[in-house]
Amino acid sequence: MMKPTNRRPGLQASLVSLTLLMALTAVANDAWSQGNTRVAFPEGYQRGVHYATVERGNIREEIFTSREAIDAAKKNQALPSGTVITMEDYRDGRLFRYVVMEKRQDWGERHDPQVRNGDWEFQSFAPDRSVNRSENVARCMGCHQPQGKNDFVFTFDRMRNANVSGLERTLHLVSAAPDGVKPPLNTHALAILQQDPGRMPTPLASNHQ
Repeated sequence: MMKPTNRRPGLQASLVSLTLLMALTAVANDAWSQGNTRVAFPEGYQRGVHYATVERGNIREEIFTSREAIDAAKKNQALPSGTVITMEDYRDGRLFRYVVMEKRQDWGERHDPQVRNGDWEFQSFAPDRSVNRSENVARCMGCHQPQGKNDFVFTFDRMRNANVSGLERTLHLVSAAPDGVKPPLNTHALAILQQDPGRMPTPLASNHQ
């Protein structure tokens, strides 16, 4: 009669190896997140196009990009190198964070093909626009990776269908301008803003009478 085989040592070794692998992966992801200095906060992003508002429960996301990116999406083309997408993340009406994804030629080459998001990189910023070191943005890549057919952008269809009027662009230009600065306004946009002063930031209202 054969003696029963004791497989416990082998099982324990496998569990130890798996635990070690998971730990090393977590460390690597965290190191990548902490060391990702490519994506800087996109000052002036509000001068671009506000093309989507996404609401989920107490979360509201306001998403901005460039007109060049919108034009490419409308042609069903990949977004051009240099595209920056900025998301304002609000929780219960208060700004919680910014999440920024930026695309530059060859940026994706340092990533494993299994997780690479084309040439996109990600970064999270606190409400004061400093880098949020507590957030592992490597998870963003895992989340966006299945969206390869849409250039790794969940809101690609929103870009394609964005209805960006001259007034919409003007409103964002006005809201992003420093206090006391008078951005150029066309006659039509100025007339609408004068009829509805509530849509113009208070510090600038007196400059456009």
